[in-house]
Amino acid sequence: MIRSLTVLAIVAVVGSFGPSVSWAQEPARNSVPADDLVARALTANPELRAARTAIEAAKGRLRQASLRPNPMLELSGTQNATGTDNMQMIGLSWPLDLGGRKDARVAVATRELAVKEAEVADRERRLAAEVRMKAGAVLGAARDVRVTDDLLAANRQTEALIHQRVTRGATPALDEQLLRVEVTRLEAQRAGQVGRLESLRLQLMPLVGLAAPAPLGVTDDLEGPLTLPEAATAVDIALQQRPDLHMGELEEHLAAARVEKERAEGRVDASLFGQYQRQETGFDVKGFDSAGRLRPIMDTFNMVTVGVSIVLPVRNRNQGNITAATAELEGARQRRQATDLVVREEVSAAYAQYDAAERARDIYAVQVLDTARRNLGVIRQSYTLGRGSLLDVIAEERRLIELELGYTEVLKQRWDAAVDVLRAIGRIR
Repeated sequence: MIRSLTVLAIVAVVGSFGPSVSWAQEPARNSVPADDLVARALTANPELRAARTAIEAAKGRLRQASLRPNPMLELSGTQNATGTDNMQMIGLSWPLDLGGRKDARVAVATRELAVKEAEVADRERRLAAEVRMKAGAVLGAARDVRVTDDLLAANRQTEALIHQRVTRGATPALDEQLLRVEVTRLEAQRAGQVGRLESLRLQLMPLVGLAAPAPLGVTDDLEGPLTLPEAATAVDIALQQRPDLHMGELEEHLAAARVEKERAEGRVDASLFGQYQRQETGFDVKGFDSAGRLRPIMDTFNMVTVGVSIVLPVRNRNQGNITAATAELEGARQRRQATDLVVREEVSAAYAQYDAAERARDIYAVQVLDTARRNLGVIRQSYTLGRGSLLDVIAEERRLIELELGYTEVLKQRWDAAVDVLRAIGRIR
């Protein structure tokens, strides 16, 4: 009777490795969904916040570009060291900023601001993908720990039952020692897995701008369905959403604006100027005034001068800078075309990788793991009935855990492929 109860207990433990096995998705402390981590990173990531300061700098340059040149006030005075002659002068010069110079400056600064905004948007795209990749690594490491925990729990229960059988003499003592070694090996394996999991969780912290003592966890389901747009429409979505492609277009517009700015700098410009001059002068002789008094010969002169100063672009029409800016425009056009090709290739490659990972997951889940779990159940039941050895059970357990860890890697590849799809089409949130 006792032997029958023991066998039933072991079979109950074995049942946990049957086709209905599903590793529990236990959330870690401080666990949040991957999308929440992305939202947090877009707000608090230090490098992204530093990159956003470039936008404020570009806004300042845009404001400066809209300002006209300042007028210049000139004051001077002259005194004859040996005589009484002196002169005071005040002048004002007002640059006209002709030739469309202001409009050209504003156009360049406006496009520079747009490029900086696109650069930040592309940083956000890459940061969101990096956070999701790291979240997938955390999920994979957590699943490995759960797989090992479940197998450890089953082996510990079996170890207790075998100990009872060894005590009664129903099982050789060697079986208990063999299982003890296997349990110890799994404990050591779990220790390494836990260390890796904690390390990956800690690596999430700086990405989301946190420095809390407790590491972050992720609550998403690595095995669950992943929502992605249809492959047929993905390229069109990418061409509309990818900030790096948009940035290439903006850089082309910026280069064109710089060409126009250099041309404006080579056109005619002028400045208005006005000058008032007061001069006192005389001679070292005396003469009679209208009243017949003898006085020094001196007089005061007041003079006003107005005019215009014109820059004549006869020799220097800014030809060199125009040529350089034109070459930069052609380079920007070629880079945009190259980026367009890269975007199309990245989308196609990401979907091909995802489809392959999805097929691999289906094969593992349906054809490999279910069979392996059933095989372990049969071998363990055979052992409890005295028709096999414990070494057969241990070998099958090792095979199963190797397959489970391989399945985790397949799930991680599937997750990474989905993240690559999102990154390729330009989706951030």
